[in-house]
This record gives sequence, structure tokens and C-alpha cells, in this order.
Amino acid sequence: MRKFFIIYLFLFSINYNLTAQENEFNVGINGGVTIGNIEGVSSMALGFDANYLFDVFEGVKFGPSLNFIYFVTQEENGINPDAFIYLPIGGSVKFHSEGDDFYVALDGGYAIGISPEGDNGGVFIKPMVGYNINENFNVNLFYSGVKKSGPTFGYIGLGVAFNIFGGNSYYSL
Repeated sequence: MRKFFIIYLFLFSINYNLTAQENEFNVGINGGVTIGNIEGVSSMALGFDANYLFDVFEGVKFGPSLNFIYFVTQEENGINPDAFIYLPIGGSVKFHSEGDDFYVALDGGYAIGISPEGDNGGVFIKPMVGYNINENFNVNLFYSGVKKSGPTFGYIGLGVAFNIFGGNSYYSL
């Protein structure tokens, strides 16, 4: 029930913000190497990001975010464990000074555990630094982590993002 409430809240916030001026919708893909407690089972992770951002004030954008994380598992002793898959839902904030192509950002929220069965997920955090290549594309370096009741599953990686609409040379995912 709690998972459905979180998804509903996320979708409602997107619908509410569609009427705002100068909004942006960014999508991206990323990949990286695992660190922490998941290293014994996985050596790399892949992800997808989507953010819908609106101006809070000059130099700051905020909005809902949706992520997808897939930890690629390794076969060990002829056994291939179930993949670890998470659907983080939460918010995103981006900071940027005018006239500079670099930015810092933070995504955070709750990661819903999709696989293996019975995984309850955990708290999601993704700090990043990025560089706007142009009005529509940027690259970023990040750490992405899911803090569970005991272990933390995380990875460090590189991502690329595309600004679907709301082109603005100094605010992209």
C-alpha cells in the first residue's frame, strides 16, 4: 500500500507542476562500478533517470525525480543470483551559478525494491556534479546509493542526460 501511495504522490506532483512556467523535463542514462556491500555479488550497475524541474529562484531548480537502478549480478559456482533492481522515487534539486556550465545536484527519496522478491528497498541518495555540453545535453559524475536496513548498495558512475523541453543553457539534469 505504501508503494502505491508513493507512486501516486509522485504522479500527482508531476501533474501539478505541468502548469508552471519555464519547467524542464530531463531524461538520462548512466552506468558505473559498484562499491560497498554489493561488490561481492555485482561489479557494475546501470540506471535511468527522469526529472521534472521548475524554478524555485534564480540558480535553483527543484522537482520530482524517478530513477531505475539495475545491479548486474555475477555468476558464482554455477549459480546466477537474482538481479537487484530498484525504483527510486523522490525529489531532485539542482544548483547552478549564472554563466557557468558546471552544476551540483542531489536526488533523494525512497527506492522501492523490485527484485529479488521480498526486497523492501531503502533510502535513496544520489549526489552529482555535472557539466552542460549545450542547451540539450550534459554529462555528470555521481554516487548512487540505496541504504537498506543493514547494507548499502551503491555505485559510482558517469551519466549523460537530454533535456526534452524547457531548453535553458544553465539548467539540465
